[in-house]
Amino acid sequence: MRIAELSRASDVSTATIKYYIREGLLPSGLLTSSNQARYTEDHVHRLRLIRALMDIGGLTVSRIRSIVTSLDDPDGVFAPETMTAGGPFAGPLAPLVADPRTVATVRSLTERQGWSAPVDGPEFAAVVELLDVLCELGQERFADRLGDYAEAAERIAAVDEEVLRSCDGDRNRAESLVVGTVLGDSLLSALRRLARAGRIAAPVPAFATSGASEARS
Repeated sequence: MRIAELSRASDVSTATIKYYIREGLLPSGLLTSSNQARYTEDHVHRLRLIRALMDIGGLTVSRIRSIVTSLDDPDGVFAPETMTAGGPFAGPLAPLVADPRTVATVRSLTERQGWSAPVDGPEFAAVVELLDVLCELGQERFADRLGDYAEAAERIAAVDEEVLRSCDGDRNRAESLVVGTVLGDSLLSALRRLARAGRIAAPVPAFATSGASEARS
């Protein structure tokens, strides 16, 4: 297909397609003349991936370039923490300025769950920092249910592993890792809101009805 057809198939303007090619996000098409190139379904797929990472995942052009470069490298190594929209937390420095009790709580949690993530890693630091913020906001109730949240996270991580094992080929598995890492949090957040909306759609509590009746009397 020519670039106009690629634009229609992907719903991305030709000017944007040319920009992605210049920025190294999208491979060039096969030249058929000095000013014409042909594109394939692989280009359509790559454009959809770019738009998903950018529009939903919130990634920058430079980060997407790094990701697709790794995807195109048969020896590419993927570090999920470098693919998130917000970037990694402070890592080993964060626990040093955190409440020691929070650090101890998270350390105890990882031991109970059998998680081997390092204490000086960004994942550990992120949990410590978020728990401290919750407590500072007076939202200890969420921190008190940390174990329940951890059990849910354990199941989600297991599902992620099952999905990756079901992929055919290293390249497909690598792309699934990227998509799952970048878009997975957005999916979980949307599902959480959906579940919450469904649970809230319950009969109005009796006290509200009573209050309304008193207001009319």
